[in-house]
Amino acid sequence: MIRMTKGTYGLKVNGAVEAMTKHSAPFSLPTDREAELVKAGVAVYVEETAEEKAYSNMKMAELRKAAAAYGVDASKCRSKKEAIELIEAAKAKAKAGHSEASEE
Repeated sequence: MIRMTKGTYGLKVNGAVEAMTKHSAPFSLPTDREAELVKAGVAVYVEETAEEKAYSNMKMAELRKAAAAYGVDASKCRSKKEAIELIEAAKAKAKAGHSEASEE
C-alpha cells in the first residue's frame, strides 16, 4: 500500500480513472508498480491500519450502516473506497470536535 507524496497517479476504479494525489487515501497497486513509484520518489509505503482492513472486508451495505452511525449518508456512494473515505472524514471531524470541546 502506498500514498502519493508528489504529482498525480491515475488509478482505474470501476472503469473510471481517479486522480490520486498527496491528499488522497493510501491505495494498493501490484508490488512492482508500487516499488517503481516509491523509487521515483513520488510515493511512500504506508501500513494499512487494522480499522482500514476491517472496512475493506465489509460489504457495501455494512459500510453504509457504519457511515450512518457517524451521521453520514453513504447511499449514493458508488464504491467501497468512497464510503470508507466518508466514514474516515466523519470520524476525523468528530475527533476534532471532541478535542476542541475538551480544551474549553
